[in-house]
Amino acid sequence: MCPAADTSDSSDSLPTDVNLPPEAVEKEAWRTRLLAARAARSEEDRVVATRALQAHLLAAVADSGWSTISAYVPFGDEPGSAETLVLLQAAGVRILLPCTGPEDLTWAVYDGNLRPGPLGILEPTGADLGLDGLSEVDAVLTPALAVDRSGTRIGYGRGYFDRALSRLPVDRPVLAIVYDDELVDFLPCAHYDRPVTHTVTALLGTRPIRSAGSAP
Repeated sequence: MCPAADTSDSSDSLPTDVNLPPEAVEKEAWRTRLLAARAARSEEDRVVATRALQAHLLAAVADSGWSTISAYVPFGDEPGSAETLVLLQAAGVRILLPCTGPEDLTWAVYDGNLRPGPLGILEPTGADLGLDGLSEVDAVLTPALAVDRSGTRIGYGRGYFDRALSRLPVDRPVLAIVYDDELVDFLPCAHYDRPVTHTVTALLGTRPIRSAGSAP
């Protein structure tokens, strides 16, 4: 399995000889469970979810009038499909995709062509806009292993998207794409976590995160 750009593998396991904050230990336990559940998901379930997510994303972009978005190329056990990028581009949407550097993501224009990046993840061949490329987008589509009801997102452990989102203007929507059972009541949260504003799932579609005290 090869998840998206903030991926981790067995070599990225948390060290056992240092004192880790409780939320870091708890996040790693969540990742283990979530990755195992994705690996066990049936191919039929993946296909059905991919088609539904594709329709929801196309509708969300059209309804919102976003002209430029950032996205990513899902693969492995992640929900979604690169075909969605093709359809969004055909609808006139300008798409930025991440390129993986040693510590951070830079952003490049999706021109319809992809090539393997340093982690084996497909990356764009278009013009590189650097670290601050996200300042140009109307919304961000981000990978996640799970999201909770307050918008806390858990990723793969290297923090690429956490650092990228920290540079995003605060008024930009951030949509996390997950399977329906990956929308959970609570996830551990660290001080650097930026909450997402929306979730996109196959059954529920695109839904805003409700703040505390908002109406059900």
